[in-house]
Amino acid sequence: MERNPAVDINRKHLLRIVAGLFAMAGVWLGGAVERLPRHVHLVILDMLRPVEAATRRLIAILAADIVVVPRKGRSAPAGAIPRGEGARAPVFPLFDPRKRVGPPPQKTVPGYGPSIRGFDDVMDPIPGRFNPKPDDLINANRICARMNAVLGALNGLDRQALRLARLLARRKAKFLRVMRPGRPPGYRSRPYGAWDRREIDGILADCHEFALQALHAASMRAPP
Repeated sequence: MERNPAVDINRKHLLRIVAGLFAMAGVWLGGAVERLPRHVHLVILDMLRPVEAATRRLIAILAADIVVVPRKGRSAPAGAIPRGEGARAPVFPLFDPRKRVGPPPQKTVPGYGPSIRGFDDVMDPIPGRFNPKPDDLINANRICARMNAVLGALNGLDRQALRLARLLARRKAKFLRVMRPGRPPGYRSRPYGAWDRREIDGILADCHEFALQALHAASMRAPP
């Protein structure tokens, strides 16, 4: 079957954006860093969410044309399975994160104890509350793992599509459950102005539309 050219075109655009995220973090493509300034971390996270969503939709488009033959169950090994000593590659999530139901969680700020002073207390200055600053260094292990996961998924779309098809066949789930209802994660539907229109928003919108068409066609072909 001929491959959808939209998958290859959008894959190249996403790889270029991911390379820019690594450059923004100050590391080589596929590298990692321990800490990042807060403002850099926020900018990367704001771009990484729609990149991940668009990558999931490219995987779903390819998986819609894969027919998985169920395998017969195999007996478990008698002994323990040895594990490798190398670092495990980050696994790319194939399903959109579900929307939170209910009110948003309350953000709590750690307190510094009561501010009441007695006459016999030592008059030490009361510490003020912590106010985050843009240049504060924060942990970047999680976001670097996500960047490497989406990079590996874009470099192995066919492998990820087969993984998704097998997973859905094993769970006996439908393809339309891959994407959550409503807007894709990280999509900016109403930009603040023409100057604020991001390239990733257009890429994600195209990938979402192509995925809806492919998954709808796959659900129509599937037996009831």
